[in-house]
Amino acid sequence: MLLSDLNFPTLNALKPVEIVIAEASRALKDQHRVISSSEIANVLRATRQITAEADISFRSIYAYGTGKSSNPEEYIPPEDVGSTFVGSHLPYLASGPIEGLLALVGSIFFLVFRRKKIKQKEQNLYAQAIAKEKSLREQLQLEAGASQERIDYLKSILVLLTYALKELKQDLTVL
Repeated sequence: MLLSDLNFPTLNALKPVEIVIAEASRALKDQHRVISSSEIANVLRATRQITAEADISFRSIYAYGTGKSSNPEEYIPPEDVGSTFVGSHLPYLASGPIEGLLALVGSIFFLVFRRKKIKQKEQNLYAQAIAKEKSLREQLQLEAGASQERIDYLKSILVLLTYALKELKQDLTVL
């Protein structure tokens, strides 16, 4: 599988997962927090509009909620500057076959090293998201009598975490 086929092909693509995990932490600490008090309120509102049967990616939901996409089913291309540069400029980086081979080997090492860093970050975020998901499920049971707005808030974060976990797990089982 190529890096572009991954759900999170770059470290930058993992930022929304970090933001959702941070929001889950805030939700667990502050029992008065609701969607309207969240920094990602639009993402959480968009999550509430998504049906459970929809085959939509975490990144698409997040982009739709932040206004970076007008369609939640639209694929969002990765911000992959390094491999784009190497792929498009490789023929021009070398004047002979030896230089070409060295440039190719260098780009392979670059991609392998980058994938290793991404995988480490994914593993860390996966562990954090699992813990937050479990805590959110417990919090939902504890706050069964809370306002509907609070329940919707907790459920929206839980849905986002579930999508993120599914996609992180797919990436982690690839290589």
